[in-house]
Amino acid sequence: MMKKIALIVPALLLVMAGCSKHEGAAKGGSQVVAKVNGSEITVHQLNFALSKMGKLDQSQVKAASEKVLQQMVDMELLKQKSVDEKLDRDPNVLQVLEATKQQVLAQAYMQKVASKQAAPSEDDIKKFYDTHPELFSERNVYVIQEFAIKEGNEHASEIEAGINDAKTGDDIANWLKEHNHMFSVNASRKAAEQLPLELLKKMNTLKAGDTLVVKSPQALVLLFLAKIDRQPVDLEKAKPVIQQFLVNSNQQTLIKNEVAALRKEAKVEFYGDFSKMTMDGNATVPAAPAVKPDTDKPEAPLAAPASESTQPAHNPAIEKGLSGL
Repeated sequence: MMKKIALIVPALLLVMAGCSKHEGAAKGGSQVVAKVNGSEITVHQLNFALSKMGKLDQSQVKAASEKVLQQMVDMELLKQKSVDEKLDRDPNVLQVLEATKQQVLAQAYMQKVASKQAAPSEDDIKKFYDTHPELFSERNVYVIQEFAIKEGNEHASEIEAGINDAKTGDDIANWLKEHNHMFSVNASRKAAEQLPLELLKKMNTLKAGDTLVVKSPQALVLLFLAKIDRQPVDLEKAKPVIQQFLVNSNQQTLIKNEVAALRKEAKVEFYGDFSKMTMDGNATVPAAPAVKPDTDKPEAPLAAPASESTQPAHNPAIEKGLSGL
């Protein structure tokens, strides 16, 4: 018969768990917060789980701690049952565990490498601000009507010529209907930093009433600029965002260079169907964590610049926002 779960979580311990990144709990009372069939769950394990929830208000700590601990109890019960069923010896499970261990260790080393980079200087931040006026000093907010024509790439020249004189979105829609082109329409309001940089550079040269034609693998896309509002951002407001972007970018460079150096020094041999493979000079490195713009307030300033390599595409690419920060 399953033993009774002994929960020994003092209220004071739970409150302290939320303070100072949930580290304070370890200073008071027992290190054990629960026993599940004799197996202990410690305050350190609880604090680690709580840390994934971010900083909690004092009023949230007790409820969050109790909820997380209940989940940890369930996980321990399932783990114990898994061991009873000898699933910890299953080849597929062992393979997943080994892959997870490999990923955790690799990421730990990348974090160690990334931590060595120096903070961006004031000159670096100012240079970035000055070289990207479309994101800051000349920042625009665009009201866009997007027409996605599924088979449009086959008739791109004809469509571009046909809508050349269009003054409104209705003009474009009417022309497409008259010429039997199937299309979908999406309207949106996008700030400069929410657009892929390549697309932004093109749009920054246009005026209200112009249409930009973009080819994507899925469709031919017509971006009609219904309205353009100039909303510049000064250097002081831009500094925190630029600094974070440069930190992420520099970290990626450090990691990429480190992996390249490791590849160069390593002895790697390929076998079987891959025996003719050789090490290429490029390393694929996981991207730095991204800070997404507030999609509920797309015109709010100070999101991050998009990657230079982002390709303009149909609606998902525009909705994706920025990948830099």
